[in-house]
Amino acid sequence: MVLARRSSDMSIVLTLSVAALFSAAICAASVEVYPGPGIDTYKSNLYTVEVFNGSNWIPAYVYGFSRSSVTYWHTGTNPSVNFLTFGTTSQVPVRVTKTGGSITSIDVSPHSKNIPVQLIAGQAVLTLNQLNKVWITVNGDDANPLFIFADPPKPPVPAGATYVGPGIMTIAQNGGHYQPRSGEIIYLDGGAWVRGNLDVTGTSNVQLMGPGVLSGELWTSESISAYPFDIWVKFAMVTGDWTGGDAAIVSGVTIVDAPAYNFFGGAHTVSNVKVLSPWFYSTDGFQGVSHVDQRFIFNGDNAFAPGAAGVQNDNLTITHCFGGTTENSVFTGGYYGFEAVKGYSALVDDIDIKTYLSDAGGPPLLASVFQVYVDNNDPNAGYSNQTYQNIRIEGNVSTPLLELKNTVYPWGGSLAVNPPLGNSYNFVFRNISLEGTQKYLSQIKGWDASNGFHNVVLDNFRFNGVVVTQANLSQYFDVNSYVSELSFTPIPGLYTLTPCRLIDTRLPAGQFGAPALAAGANRVFTVVGQCGIPAGAKAISSNVTITQPTAPGHVILFPGGIVPGVSNLNFRAGQTRANNAIVPLSATGSVSVTDGQSSGTTHFILDVNGYFQ
Repeated sequence: MVLARRSSDMSIVLTLSVAALFSAAICAASVEVYPGPGIDTYKSNLYTVEVFNGSNWIPAYVYGFSRSSVTYWHTGTNPSVNFLTFGTTSQVPVRVTKTGGSITSIDVSPHSKNIPVQLIAGQAVLTLNQLNKVWITVNGDDANPLFIFADPPKPPVPAGATYVGPGIMTIAQNGGHYQPRSGEIIYLDGGAWVRGNLDVTGTSNVQLMGPGVLSGELWTSESISAYPFDIWVKFAMVTGDWTGGDAAIVSGVTIVDAPAYNFFGGAHTVSNVKVLSPWFYSTDGFQGVSHVDQRFIFNGDNAFAPGAAGVQNDNLTITHCFGGTTENSVFTGGYYGFEAVKGYSALVDDIDIKTYLSDAGGPPLLASVFQVYVDNNDPNAGYSNQTYQNIRIEGNVSTPLLELKNTVYPWGGSLAVNPPLGNSYNFVFRNISLEGTQKYLSQIKGWDASNGFHNVVLDNFRFNGVVVTQANLSQYFDVNSYVSELSFTPIPGLYTLTPCRLIDTRLPAGQFGAPALAAGANRVFTVVGQCGIPAGAKAISSNVTITQPTAPGHVILFPGGIVPGVSNLNFRAGQTRANNAIVPLSATGSVSVTDGQSSGTTHFILDVNGYFQ
């Protein structure tokens, strides 16, 4: 979160100096800013955006779309998505203005990308790299977010492609269901807004590409929800054969307001696609798609389906993506109880998550970020060989973070099997971090001694900066006796030191002395090489002391990056307090200390008595 206020004179100076800096920084960038559809039917009335091309600020067309929400995202109101795509070859500044008002605060996700942002004269200036996909909340208004997608420059139009230029077009064929021929390439250019969907059933080698928009607004989710599934699924935005077959390739486009699934089979590879369908449930993201890369999603049901590995006779990969859902799970590693195709694997790697999970449906009906439900009548059924790594979840979740369990299909009918049998193997969760907390314990639960989960690895699985180990497992997970071979990150060895005072801000000014910590400020101390702490140390064992605080507050010690939401020590004005702390170190051997006072200062003392390596 960035908060800033500037005087008008200072703002002019900063604006000029920042523009000069941008000119020097991105002079080699090539920028493509696309037109709108020619009329303002879909123009945002909340935000304007300009892109700096090295010489001038170029106005971009910002789309806005709103409809009634029945999901857990501002239920019963009409929240909006506001978005634009532009092309760039390298880093580029982008300026955001709030229509009819000033920007006083801004939150830019994904937090892990540390997107540079400045507030200048009531406007926000972001510095984006190619392939940055950012979710912006202005002045705390998360009912009307702004999404900016910095894509590579658009590809050239292939020879013989079906071309759609700027403008609003409604698909006339088959009541809005476009059925391409095998080998057809469909190119939606910047400024194209196409109403309808794509049905590639029975075709091969179809491509959908370009920076344009495909909208499902011809139909509402409410109006088609009563259809039998085989008819309902024909309203998916890209639909086709569930197994094998179509192998369509989809790249670049933005999909808005899907009435049903966004993808149901059909496509084999989806890259750099943006999905904005958060208002209604059953708008699943990428069902039955084997390869998903560099993609953004904000939808109203399961976002990714790694449990479908093998349905197209291929391993499944989901890589370098960002997004979340307003209902149900983010990663569905198994749900209906049908076993995955044996012999195939799923890899999920380098994902940022910002999601709206709710416990309104339970317990026991709770969504989660990671969800594998097993419900079958065959002990030999189940899911296997799924790896989730380098995944960062922002904020808190009001559900369990993870659920792996044998459980009866919760909506009954022919899909529900009781007892829920099946065995699942080989799940790896590596470098998983939840920024905040989970409301309920995560679950790993089998059904009985013959039906459960086996060989589950929690490698550097963190809640609010704390690594899950065998010793603290019960604080974060509910695991029953029908789970075998559950393993964890090895605990690094502790090496004791003679107690040594490393930091004391009461001492004269210096690297480890004054000044005192200041409210809202962060200090970074490089500790390796001090007090016997060697290079390569991963964490320190310490005693933290606060003294002479002028106002109440707290301190947080962490390795750097995003500040955790849990303090190491809380205090009142005038108190002297101490607490033990094991503090992870950054890759460069430093520790960051944040002063959580709203005003004032406090002195800070750190004594070390050991290190982990």
